[in-house]
Amino acid sequence: RGRQWSQAAEGERYKLLQALDMRRLAFRAGEAGAAGARDDWSGETVVAGTGSLDLLLDLPPAAGEAVRRSGDLTAMWGAAQECHRQTRAWIEQGWGRESLLLFSCGWEFMNMNRVVELGAQDRTTLGRAYSAGVSNVGRFAHATAHGDLTLERLHFGISQSVSSPAISTSAATVGGTLCLTVSYPTPIWSDAAADEYADGLVRLLELAAADGEAGSG
Repeated sequence: RGRQWSQAAEGERYKLLQALDMRRLAFRAGEAGAAGARDDWSGETVVAGTGSLDLLLDLPPAAGEAVRRSGDLTAMWGAAQECHRQTRAWIEQGWGRESLLLFSCGWEFMNMNRVVELGAQDRTTLGRAYSAGVSNVGRFAHATAHGDLTLERLHFGISQSVSSPAISTSAATVGGTLCLTVSYPTPIWSDAAADEYADGLVRLLELAAADGEAGSG
């Protein structure tokens, strides 16, 4: 979601801030397989049991555009595998628990709303310190039929008024259909630029779906 420039001649370094649900990750290093380690400690209550980790990826310039033009997904799947490797290592080493404790301390001892407000006043970012964001809630796990009403699609977005990624994509799957919503602040993003961004994302997903079908066949 955020980007850091690398001095390496071969490309750029991207920092991805991945937020996770810590309800089933609050175990220490080496305890992932212990009995009860992945139980939901929140008791399914409404609680901000969140934490995050940074993923670092080195990618060549215009990597996404190159994939969309060539249709070759080798680099994209390689990046996905590296993200998976870093995430698994982070979980297995017990950093989920530490991240949860850090977030809890932040909410307890800091005025987080003030931190967000100050970030929005930063003239270098205009409250948009991250270049892009993705929120995927996964499959809709509830009944879709209620009397004579049926839920066929679900679209949601995040507020753009104070602080947010420069452009955000929200995703949910209902009845086998992936519903995508792109949110962006104007005039930082024009409608035309946002349309181009969304079209590029759909193109990548279409390529990935076709590649998956070919591989499974």
